Amino acid sequence: MTKAWFWLLPLALGAGFNPPPAQPAPAQASQNLTLAALKNGTYTVPGQGTFTLNNGSFSQGSLNLRLIPPIALGDVTQDGLAEAAVILALETGGSGTFIYLALAALQGGQLQNLDTYLLGDRVRVQSLSIQDNQVRVTFLKHRPTDPQCCPGELAVQAYEFTASGELAPITLDAQTRQQIQIQDLPAPAVAEDDDFPDAPPLGEFQIKL
Repeated sequence: MTKAWFWLLPLALGAGFNPPPAQPAPAQASQNLTLAALKNGTYTVPGQGTFTLNNGSFSQGSLNLRLIPPIALGDVTQDGLAEAAVILALETGGSGTFIYLALAALQGGQLQNLDTYLLGDRVRVQSLSIQDNQVRVTFLKHRPTDPQCCPGELAVQAYEFTASGELAPITLDAQTRQQIQIQDLPAPAVAEDDDFPDAPPLGEFQIKL
């Protein structure tokens, strides 16, 4: 009764009552935006070409492209539908392993790679999430004194999908970087043989490959 009284009191006094703002609806994931679709999707790597994966990898000569964990789902393009943020690792025969962030979506029933962005050489992705229509990534990169095997500097980045159809980095202040480090802990993993749910909780989750 007490709770009802306080909710009704403004009406009894004739005062205006402003309900709390409605929360945005969670992004809806298509049934066809599955782990299998992502592991067999076609991706364009800047300066290298376009490659279709077979169960998560493509190999031709000295070139090797792999889909590696983690994966995140959420609405980046602000269309109310979920896109997938994935990580690609490219080796071309030298000592480098180039790590890319790729954004994919279902369009006309087919998986489309919307854009691909280079994160760096031999960086190690720690977390990947989609929040507030942004892709957020934390990864270890090399300091000048780090050996090539072992990057030791934590980088925190966020990317938006621009009107021109590209992933673009967002400038983050120190407080936002710290918030991302705290918030973006590894989410519960989804088994390799599971498909994505129709509506990911909170618009995002990570998948164990």
